[in-house]
Amino acid sequence: MDKELNYSQIESILSSSALLRSIDLMGVGLAITNPNLKDNPLVYVNKGFEMITGYTKEEVMMRNSRFLQGEETDKDHLDVIRNAVKQGKSATVTIKNYRKDGTTFWNQFIISPVYDSDNKPAYFIGLQFDVTDEVEAQQESRQQIRQLSYFDPVTGLLNMGRFQEAAQEELATLEHEHRSGAVLRVNLNRFRYINESYGEAAGNELLISVAERISSELDEDVLICRSFADEFIVFLNRISNPLQIHTIASKLYDSLKQPFIMADGEISISFAMGISIFPDDGADVSVLLKHAELAMKEAKTENISNPHYFDYYLMDKLIERMNMEKRLPRALADGEFELFYQPKINAVTMEIIGMEALLRWNDPEKGMISPASFIPIAEECGFIVELGEWVLWEACRTNKRWQDQGLPKLPISVNVSAVQFKHPQFVQTVGTVLEKTGLAPEFLELEVTESLLNEPALIKDRLDSLKGRGINLSIDDFGTGYSSIFYLKELPLQILKIDRTFIQNTPHSQRDSLLLRSIIQLGKSLGLTVLAEGVETEQQLKFLRENDCDQIQGYYYSRPVNCKAMTRMLEDGSTNQ
Repeated sequence: MDKELNYSQIESILSSSALLRSIDLMGVGLAITNPNLKDNPLVYVNKGFEMITGYTKEEVMMRNSRFLQGEETDKDHLDVIRNAVKQGKSATVTIKNYRKDGTTFWNQFIISPVYDSDNKPAYFIGLQFDVTDEVEAQQESRQQIRQLSYFDPVTGLLNMGRFQEAAQEELATLEHEHRSGAVLRVNLNRFRYINESYGEAAGNELLISVAERISSELDEDVLICRSFADEFIVFLNRISNPLQIHTIASKLYDSLKQPFIMADGEISISFAMGISIFPDDGADVSVLLKHAELAMKEAKTENISNPHYFDYYLMDKLIERMNMEKRLPRALADGEFELFYQPKINAVTMEIIGMEALLRWNDPEKGMISPASFIPIAEECGFIVELGEWVLWEACRTNKRWQDQGLPKLPISVNVSAVQFKHPQFVQTVGTVLEKTGLAPEFLELEVTESLLNEPALIKDRLDSLKGRGINLSIDDFGTGYSSIFYLKELPLQILKIDRTFIQNTPHSQRDSLLLRSIIQLGKSLGLTVLAEGVETEQQLKFLRENDCDQIQGYYYSRPVNCKAMTRMLEDGSTNQ
């Protein structure tokens, strides 16, 4: 077919079409090919095509449109077009094409057949839309999303997901090169209280400072991650000598101990660092992370002031912990828990003025299990709510029974876990227990931990509600936390219990004696009844009396005793004097 004739015929047929003129005005490219000619050549292009591609119609006539393709043109998208032509169907693709000057553009290409009288494709009409701006904007948006999905928005460090991917890739290299590596986990202590005391902005400022300090101590290619609000993870790679791990970890540890300069002044933080080593402690990132976490938690629990390395005995401890967690519900159902009672004594008259209910676990196989072993586990897994409720019922029932037997009507105190206190049904549960057992509210005392004082917005309404019912409230283990004296003044507390650590070296330690005297004076100035725990000697009692301490509790008077022994003590009012 003659080229000129073919083009002129098509043009004459279409030139009067208002649609084509509109397409030209819109800058939309229009191309027509003839599949019945060899190589399916272009037989018509409009001005839009010329504008988009930079080619004139004279340059492209009777050529296959593959001249628009290049290295970056997606072959799969080309196959879509080829298959549409082969099958005589319509198709739409967005494909990267090349202009005459070599620059690229994104072409949204729509191809559709025009059938002849025999219902066979006579032509293919293709519409071109230059969507470069839209595609590049989408790509930029996807890149930003990808960046956000890789990095922590506060510190700019890797997030946990990307860190694990990159670390796993590094492990493959280390294994191939027969070199060591290590995972370091750093957890900031009491970071939540920094947020609460100074505000979230200050907390973020501290996190950024910690991230910058960690980064400054390590090589640029070291992977660093902020995994949680207060935790950072480092992957040390390509370690030729395992002793390097300790050198790097110790240097980082010493650096983090130095004060941080904040907008409102200096702040020092305490932290725990746990380390696992590749390949000794694991060949997989998830295993190394878990083992470093175990080491970190051990350092935190035991107050270890150095980098702490994973050891397989920690796995034994973890298994033991998991077994204990599983046994707790069964132990409660089987009646293995019981309450012991420790008298509270008037420091002047030495009369019993109350008693504290203390939980004990008498395991049929292991014997007595220390509360220090199972209470933290019960708190972590949430079982403390159910266990604490049982203690509340048992203590109130027992005290009401003693009163019904004609024994002295004295308050019984029950320790309340922070987890238990925060439970939304706690206040209602206390009311139900008092109602069902018949115990008058003034004979129940609830001991809350000092750490709760740092969350006044959460606890004040509940404390007010409990006090409004006539229940006594005390702050337990005072001096071991970081509570604000303002909160101590504002909250509806009646009793301040001084932790035993302030008693044990008194009066021999001048420093401890001064601290103890100051705490007693603080409590008295706030109108609180002051009780000293852990009193064991005559000298301690004498010091407490001389400094107006109201009540004592400890081995000097009595160890915690079971229900029968406490009953006898209430019956005869006997003392150990």
